[in-house]
Amino acid sequence: MRGFFMLIDSHCHIDFDELAPLGPLLDACRQVGVEALVVPGVSLDHLSRPLELARQHPMLWPAAGFHPWYLPADKAAFGVLEDFARRHAGELVAIGEAGLDKFKGPDAATQEWWLERQLELAASLNKPIILHSVGTHARLTAILKNHPGARGVVHAFSGSGEQARDFVRLGFYLGVGGVITRASATKTRQALAQVPLASLLLETDAPSMLPEGISAAHNSPAFLPLIHKALSEALQVPLDDLGLVLTANARRLFQGAETG
Repeated sequence: MRGFFMLIDSHCHIDFDELAPLGPLLDACRQVGVEALVVPGVSLDHLSRPLELARQHPMLWPAAGFHPWYLPADKAAFGVLEDFARRHAGELVAIGEAGLDKFKGPDAATQEWWLERQLELAASLNKPIILHSVGTHARLTAILKNHPGARGVVHAFSGSGEQARDFVRLGFYLGVGGVITRASATKTRQALAQVPLASLLLETDAPSMLPEGISAAHNSPAFLPLIHKALSEALQVPLDDLGLVLTANARRLFQGAETG
């Protein structure tokens, strides 16, 4: 157990059935030094689920949004998201998971429409946005340039140093997940070394994205320390020093906490 800080999982779909039951899982998280988990929204059907769970378990930090894989067929559903987010703005830590995916989901124009609306919603509520980007870093960067002042995190970042620097210049954090544990992820490790530690967050993306070498049915937020260790080794920053920075980063982004 760490002496005076604990880790924060900045992206965990703990509302998915694969991670039930929550009580024992959250106990396991606390035992390995994970104090909080950000739970993104993904769909209309799951819109209220992260908030409902957070009311039962205060270590969960809920968000609301529509993932590019699960976008409603009817754009009028944006009104449902907007109404929900405005009514519960005091409890939600972010809008999202929103974003773009080159390989899955509806056509690019539809994905971009939903992304733009969610960026506008986040700005109107003064909330960060949690972004998904697969094969779309260049397009996402171009869109974000049209939303000056937008802030948030590009989760599960895997890209080049130039792409990493572009997102950081635009005011976004980079979520570091299980990919950092893979022997093949040399480019991502090199990219992360090119941005300030103050721009990084830890995440598991559980139940997806198992760390390398773990044999399990699905990923778990209790594996977050493995990602922390892999990032510490990749950046050659002492484990505790890195953990302090990463935890402060998450508090700054999602809670507006001043960290000095």
